[in-house]
Amino acid sequence: MRSIPILRSLFARGSPLLVISGLEVGFPFVRMLALSHFLDVRELGFASLLAATYSTFEQVTDIAMYRFVLSAPREVFAEALASAHALSALRGLVVGALAVAAAPLLASGFGVGTDWPSFAVLGPLTVIHSLEHIGPRIAERDYRYDVQLRIALIGCAAGFLALGAAIALRPDHNALVASLFGTISGQTIASHALAGTPYRLRIRSPEFRKAFRFGYPLMFNGVGLAISAQGDRLLVGAMLGLPALGVYSVLLLVSVVPISPIVRVTGSVTVAMLVNASNSSQALTARLSCMARLTPAVATLYSAGIIALMNIVVPPVFGAKFTASRWTLVLLAAAAFTRIVRSEPGTSVLLYQARTKRLALANVLATSGLLFAFLLMMLIPSIETAVLGRLAGEFLGLAAMIVLSRKAFGSALVDFFVSVGLGFALLAAMTPMTFALGVGERISPSIAMLIVVLGLCGSWIWRPISRLPFGDYFRPTEDKQ
Repeated sequence: MRSIPILRSLFARGSPLLVISGLEVGFPFVRMLALSHFLDVRELGFASLLAATYSTFEQVTDIAMYRFVLSAPREVFAEALASAHALSALRGLVVGALAVAAAPLLASGFGVGTDWPSFAVLGPLTVIHSLEHIGPRIAERDYRYDVQLRIALIGCAAGFLALGAAIALRPDHNALVASLFGTISGQTIASHALAGTPYRLRIRSPEFRKAFRFGYPLMFNGVGLAISAQGDRLLVGAMLGLPALGVYSVLLLVSVVPISPIVRVTGSVTVAMLVNASNSSQALTARLSCMARLTPAVATLYSAGIIALMNIVVPPVFGAKFTASRWTLVLLAAAAFTRIVRSEPGTSVLLYQARTKRLALANVLATSGLLFAFLLMMLIPSIETAVLGRLAGEFLGLAAMIVLSRKAFGSALVDFFVSVGLGFALLAAMTPMTFALGVGERISPSIAMLIVVLGLCGSWIWRPISRLPFGDYFRPTEDKQ
């Protein structure tokens, strides 16, 4: 019973992070919902193409500077923060210029050459985002997320206002660009206004060189993340056309996009747990074992939800044309599961140990999915083959992550390996249910299946979680002193 007040305290600390993660899913969902009702399918596809292009620019050059500052010793925090800001700003200027220069080529490649200015404005967006104050993110190491929540709320509010104004003036693909401008500008301004430390840039510093050494391998990691996350959308747009991309984007929005906040929550918690256990190998092992079971269990439950609920919820909301086939549901669920377990806790473990080159290699190998998708779509041009290619790449990325992080995991690797195997086994068992028992079409068998999966996953993770001494393990370092 002593652990109940501690768990309540943990929930109070972590609840802002849960809300932030909900906003990261909810805002794009509502935005796509609005666009799907006010734009025709071609314009919806064009808007999805612009969103994928911007995400690609950001992910390819993501050097995770907040992670560098988060892992830096507290005594050099100010110097590390100023160096990270400088490197982030330089990165934004370079990428923004490249985005503007590449706009005509990108527009021509997708058959919308006259609309190249819509691609060009993505460059200034990248510059604005690179000027965001990193300070509020660093509070994660002490399980504090309240300032991040306020920044996220301000960004979402600004994005909604810009979206509404753009749709009212002219309902086309540029409404998406306006929404991005509102969101990113709002977040950047709010991060400066709410940060507890001044915004400084420092290039001539040893910490700047450390930040560069930490961050440059992550650009290769970003290439892998961008291709695996956005490459198939660009491929669908090029091979199947903008209307097919509109449908495909909605299916990914409700099945794959929510993975980002799941990884965000598990990653933030894992990093904080590891940082605050650095002086105890026993604590470190216990926390890794816990997360090695917890993350695959969450992934299994989420994937089961895709199979059970996607075709029940999506068509009434977005329209009948967004109904997925049974095989598409199964493939999307398998791809989502694999994506989550290849991301966490492996990513946090490798970042904690500063093994960014290994992390980059694992994510670059996942880009093979684009090649698989291209070859499959050449034979059978369809949405199902695009998803199958994505799944193949994710699976190869998972195998690479296991191999490259096995030493960092230590004894917890056994828990992770068994948990992933159980998750795949449950997904395999769910597949025939979609054809024989009406799971995914009728609400009663779908809910029943989810309850069974929840019970199995809960029983698997309860034992390691119940053995954790929460009071010692989850209390921030400053509270222990």
